[in-house]
Amino acid sequence: MDYLDYFNDDERAPFRPDRRVVMDRSNPLNDFDEINFRDRFRMYKATAADIISLLETRLSSDSFRGMPIPPSLQVLITLRFLACGTFHRETGDLCGVSEPTVCKIVHKVCKAICELKDDYIKFPDAAGQANYKVEFFEYGNFPGVIGCIDGCHIPIKCPSTADSEEYRNRKNWFSINVQSVCTPTMQFSNIVARWKGATHDSRIFQNSCLYAQFEGGQHSGIILGDSGYAQTNFLFTPYLHAVTPEQQRYNQAHIRTRGTVERMFGVWKSRFQCLRNTLRFEPRRCCIVIIATAVLHNYLKQHGCPDPQMEHRDEPDLPMVEPDNDRYGLACRDAFAWRHFSQ
Repeated sequence: MDYLDYFNDDERAPFRPDRRVVMDRSNPLNDFDEINFRDRFRMYKATAADIISLLETRLSSDSFRGMPIPPSLQVLITLRFLACGTFHRETGDLCGVSEPTVCKIVHKVCKAICELKDDYIKFPDAAGQANYKVEFFEYGNFPGVIGCIDGCHIPIKCPSTADSEEYRNRKNWFSINVQSVCTPTMQFSNIVARWKGATHDSRIFQNSCLYAQFEGGQHSGIILGDSGYAQTNFLFTPYLHAVTPEQQRYNQAHIRTRGTVERMFGVWKSRFQCLRNTLRFEPRRCCIVIIATAVLHNYLKQHGCPDPQMEHRDEPDLPMVEPDNDRYGLACRDAFAWRHFSQ
């Protein structure tokens, strides 16, 4: 047996600790034509190049020792993951990068994108609110609207923490409940991505900075929400049982106008398939990815990138329970419906 051990050792290739496996890295901007690139990244080559230019000063390759990865490739790797939501190994195979490196790159680039949030996700000022009122009214015939609000559940893996069950939503899967307000052009004007899946939409809004701003009278206009929100003097919900003609006309205009936020969610998820698949990060990193996709969504809309075809619609997210509506809020809705929809 000693002889066999010696023989096997003699045949074994000598160990070289300084030997490295060099992977062949490709550049998708050069390797794919316009059509194939758009199928894989959900945007044009020129748009991807603009995003690279926007982010490359915020990225450095010093953290990847031995084999520096240029910022352009880091951005393309991240865009590929966001667009397709594939496993990191498959994303890395496209560009010749290892699975752990892809994970680091995605987190790093998404953090850099999130730093641009205030530049691309803005609640309208007084002039913008006046324009939004006109645009929303022209679309849905509902006066005074400066935004439509809704919650959206993004699936995540079960967190390995003591509070993991708080991420389980009413549909029995783990998620981040994302609050978003949309513009007439289906862009994000406000987004909150930090609440666990079991949290009610109304609670998220009541604990948001936007709610405090409306309470303080900082905005001139109203926002539309579904019946999962509490009716106030600035957030208007539909009638659950519309009886009078003005209530029925109110509901028709409300449903049509508020549908803008649901269509925005459809476009957003169709462009970034990672939001439909399960995000396999810890919750804090999932929130960073979600915000990064919202920033990119607005960037692409503002730069004329066409919306992708919506592949399928999510099931309507019906409210868990009707929130407590005070008499003042209900009286505001009745007066509004009578004033604007009585004829």
